[in-house]
Amino acid sequence: MDFSLSQLLAAPPADCACGKRHKARLKDAVVFDGAISETAALIKRYGGTHAYILADENTFAAAGAPMTKNLAAHNIAYTLFLLPDARTEPDGKAVGDAELHFDPACDILLALGTGVINDIAKILARGRDVPFFCIATAPSMDGFASSTSSVIRDGLKVSVNSRCPDVVIADTGILSAAPAEMLLAGLGDMLAKYVSICEWRIGHIVTGEYYCEKVASLIRAAVKKCADNAEGLVRRDKTAVRAVMEGLLLSGIAADWAGVSRPVSGVEHYFSHIWDMRAVAFGTPCSLHGIQCGVGTLYALRGYEALKKSPPDKQKAETAFSSFDRESWYRSLCAYLGKAGDAMVADARTSPRNNPAAHAKRLEKICTRWDDILAVLSDELPPFSQLEALLRRIGAPTKPESFGLSSADVPFVFRATRDVRDKYILSALCFDLGVSEEIAEMLL
Repeated sequence: MDFSLSQLLAAPPADCACGKRHKARLKDAVVFDGAISETAALIKRYGGTHAYILADENTFAAAGAPMTKNLAAHNIAYTLFLLPDARTEPDGKAVGDAELHFDPACDILLALGTGVINDIAKILARGRDVPFFCIATAPSMDGFASSTSSVIRDGLKVSVNSRCPDVVIADTGILSAAPAEMLLAGLGDMLAKYVSICEWRIGHIVTGEYYCEKVASLIRAAVKKCADNAEGLVRRDKTAVRAVMEGLLLSGIAADWAGVSRPVSGVEHYFSHIWDMRAVAFGTPCSLHGIQCGVGTLYALRGYEALKKSPPDKQKAETAFSSFDRESWYRSLCAYLGKAGDAMVADARTSPRNNPAAHAKRLEKICTRWDDILAVLSDELPPFSQLEALLRRIGAPTKPESFGLSSADVPFVFRATRDVRDKYILSALCFDLGVSEEIAEMLL
């Protein structure tokens, strides 16, 4: 499938066989060496005269000088607010600080940075209703072109509706100079899409949820291009950097088309969310989201390979569901995740995923369509050994020990992913089949 950014952004809204009318909310994206020089011209195109720049010390050091020089040369005023901590959490305090420093004279918002800065800026832009640009400083995450923000609310990592940027500016000269960890994070976030597309298809089979093959094809093509260029990324080759950046943008567009995060996140993302939430609650180590997603992807591949050898046993599944000690499990979640565990448990108590009739319906579908599920796994997932070898060749982490955690917790983290949100993922499939604990132990 052709996934030219310019063609996708220029295309008029189109009806699709999936029943949706696809149109990206991102209006413009410039991805090339020297793209930062387009900032002022694009601001003027969108009617801006005074920019509010949200950044932190690191992102401003990476691109602030050429950007503000470009603004000054074209007589565009700006107000700069630097978040006080380079590891700012995307929470209510950070959003409040950004809002309190907003200059009423500003008529355009520039988010200079990547994940957290963009998440905060998207929320601010929704409230302020001004044109909004993301100026990327690293190709490290897939949220540039999305209209949601990943934030911490009451200790729980959640996605909230915010605002998609009007424009993304990605200068490959700046991106290629980003810390190596951030380059690997972007690739990890892209490789995770192997699993997310697979689980989207499985969810469609088991629960009947919405699925769009056009969106899935867009993601597959982007992932292939990133995987093909992975080793060039280590050399900071600008072609490889551009492939990853465009893949990350296309991921956001695909999620926008679908109206859900399904095409771009699955169980591998929930590994990352659990590690993040535990870090917030107890100060344990964590890493960049994409790094953690890369590790989570390996665990997902290993889990699916183990599940292939465990065909459905309906009686075993029914017995496991009926005998599951939910209250004991809920206590364990709360102990492991603190306040976030409380929020997850509150959701789980009312979730349809724990309804016996709903479980029986899902189990029947799994049993009757097991061959179709196996075909999806074969279609979508690379072998664990192949992806692990690729990550090792480029120096990317393959285990949580790389960011200070122990693999010993992985079985519990895997089982906990089922309770992050109502999304049909590997841990949900294993739970429905009554094999959660045994598959969890096979991940080690």
